[in-house]
Amino acid sequence: MSAPGLSVVIPSRNGVARLPETLASIARQNVSCGLEVVVVDDGSSDGTKDAAARVELPWGPPLVLRREPGRGRADACNEAIGAARAPVILVLDDDMTLKSGAVEAHRAFHARLARGAAIGRIELAPGPADSCFRRFLEREEAFRETALLRQRDDVPFPMCLTGHFSAAREVLVAAGGFDASIGRYGFEDIDLGFRLHEAGIRIAYLPEAVSVHRAHMTDLTRYLARHREAGLVARQLAARYPDGPFREYLRLDGPDRLGLGTSPAGLVGLRLVNRLVLLRPLRRLLGSRPGFGAILRLLAAGERAGLERAVHFGYHVARDIRYFQGCFDDPAGGRA
Repeated sequence: MSAPGLSVVIPSRNGVARLPETLASIARQNVSCGLEVVVVDDGSSDGTKDAAARVELPWGPPLVLRREPGRGRADACNEAIGAARAPVILVLDDDMTLKSGAVEAHRAFHARLARGAAIGRIELAPGPADSCFRRFLEREEAFRETALLRQRDDVPFPMCLTGHFSAAREVLVAAGGFDASIGRYGFEDIDLGFRLHEAGIRIAYLPEAVSVHRAHMTDLTRYLARHREAGLVARQLAARYPDGPFREYLRLDGPDRLGLGTSPAGLVGLRLVNRLVLLRPLRRLLGSRPGFGAILRLLAAGERAGLERAVHFGYHVARDIRYFQGCFDDPAGGRA
């Protein structure tokens, strides 16, 4: 059997309801090279491995690897990359639907640039209902899209999300792959992006390679819980990055300046919130059950009153409280 030109690797945990559609979207791709698909079932309990193995692909059945117990997305990605045979790796989350031409766009990019990396465009799937929080997510995604288009030939490492990401295999191996010690949600992709940048690898943005994110966060409760978990990972990474740009990205030391008179008012406000929430007594007060409950009630009242911009700012405040609780207050370790 000849080696494929591109390997799609998919980490999945309890993905039986998500994975078949993702694999079906891969099967619909027209690609001018051989393709293989590698799925790592990361300790699922819902039959993910069997569901993946039943999917028929034009290039042959997917290679499905199962690990028990699960060890997290980063380690699952590494195992899939290690099993893949192609010189180009496309990492895809199990809840992504690829639009026509997406894989070919990645293939063509790597044919032009042998030692490169790229992120594809991620669109949010239509939500079950219009809501203030849904519009907040769409607004955040629009800001991200604008920034990516502005820097499409050299994407900054904080924007390197790997739910739809490709790289030359040798580039990933030389960078050390994903950090397998990150077993929780958050920062495993940003950390990889930072190490790629440090190695001189530019990350491109391919707006023509489009995927639809079907299972994105649709409720505020899950969104806030994920950011608290990301705070725990930030604490873990802080020891590795005591200074420099990655440490600044984690925001553990607060902004050096607020930017009064030079930055947009909203950004100044967020920097001020960052500084205030780093104050432990205030953070503990706001993050307590009564304190945070009051914040959520204020947000709900603002939603009902149609104060959308103020509520969107409030989502950022609530997110930062949970993030810095994970960084400093949760019982998984000491101060970063």
